[in-house]
Amino acid sequence: MLYLDYLAYNNALKHVSIMEKLFLGWGCLAVSLVFPRPLTLLAVIMLMHAVMFFAKISPRYLVRLWVAPFTFLIVGLVTVAVSVSEAPFAAVVGLNLGSYYIGITTQGLGMAEKLFLRSAAAVSCLFMVATTTPIAHIAAYASRIKGLNAVMEISLLTYRFIFVFLESAAQIYTAQQSRLGYSSTKRSLQSLSMLAANLGTKAFLTAKSLYTALLARNYSDKLVFRCPRQEISIIRLIAIVAALTGVALTAAL
Repeated sequence: MLYLDYLAYNNALKHVSIMEKLFLGWGCLAVSLVFPRPLTLLAVIMLMHAVMFFAKISPRYLVRLWVAPFTFLIVGLVTVAVSVSEAPFAAVVGLNLGSYYIGITTQGLGMAEKLFLRSAAAVSCLFMVATTTPIAHIAAYASRIKGLNAVMEISLLTYRFIFVFLESAAQIYTAQQSRLGYSSTKRSLQSLSMLAANLGTKAFLTAKSLYTALLARNYSDKLVFRCPRQEISIIRLIAIVAALTGVALTAAL
């Protein structure tokens, strides 16, 4: 996550307007939800990864990003594709275990394919926005919308607290490791339990200190966001509209 935040601030598209990147990302997400055709979803996935490659995001890092969602997708696909019944049914691949019949049906494979492509398209849109636009800039931009200011405050504070947790956990883990806290299975379990307990206490104290610091800076139930000034390019907007239109037209093929 630390490297993801670094990429968001240091990529080849950092000078591009936040509105343009959000328009492209959420526009492709909308297209994938409205036109869930396989060719359209594949076009969305390819377009999002092409944008990330253009932003000079390392392909190796993209593979690492995909590990977690791909694992969840595989588990979900198995539950959709595999059918279990007490009565025999037509299956592409089947297995009989006692009084139960387990197999993969053609309908299950079709549903699994649609689920995988729709999920992959949505995750690709999320990755494109996350790797090219800092969360702080998104929060600052979205806070302009009436009614979203409080939501953006909570989102930004929660996001910042993740880094506090990671840093605190790393410090505690290093201290435990230097004292051979993970030299055996029993010690490892004890050390992990102590790390979790100390991390919770430290997080509570950090949150209290943060609130005190906000009060010392005249906090009045509203954070002031600084949104960087970025020029909107008409040429890029036309290109984004053309790309979204082209992706949507693939649904007719």
